[in-house]
Amino acid sequence: MRTILTATAILVSLSGAAMACPTITEGRASYSVTGEDLYSPNTYSVVAGGNHDLQSCGFNHTGNVIAQPDFSFYTSGMGEYGRLEIEVTSQSCDTILLVNAADASWWYDDDSNGELRPAIDLYGQGLISGRIDVWVGTYGSTTCNANVELETWYN
Repeated sequence: MRTILTATAILVSLSGAAMACPTITEGRASYSVTGEDLYSPNTYSVVAGGNHDLQSCGFNHTGNVIAQPDFSFYTSGMGEYGRLEIEVTSQSCDTILLVNAADASWWYDDDSNGELRPAIDLYGQGLISGRIDVWVGTYGSTTCNANVELETWYN
């Protein structure tokens, strides 16, 4: 009986932790954009960070995010564009970027754009045509103001 209760307690605690992880749901803000709209960079403001540690959620990455995506971008007219670039800038903290692409694959970056700035380049129609969910987190447990920039490219 004690083993069953212990197993049940572990199962309940794990399911609670999973609920606190990044979840594929409608973003806090949603935008419908075309490849042409994004050919000139579009910038969106966000408060980066959250109380959900990615490593505790089974990701092999460091950072803290909110459970719900910060943004859901519904992209269309991407046919002539081969790349979507997503960048984050902040003047006050070390940000991370987590993306669930249109094909449901996960992408993460910390500082590849230099100076504590993450950037992710998605190549190909399968990744850039449809719904793209974006989480802007922080490397540590603090939150800060940040900007997300999306831009399409012909290559």
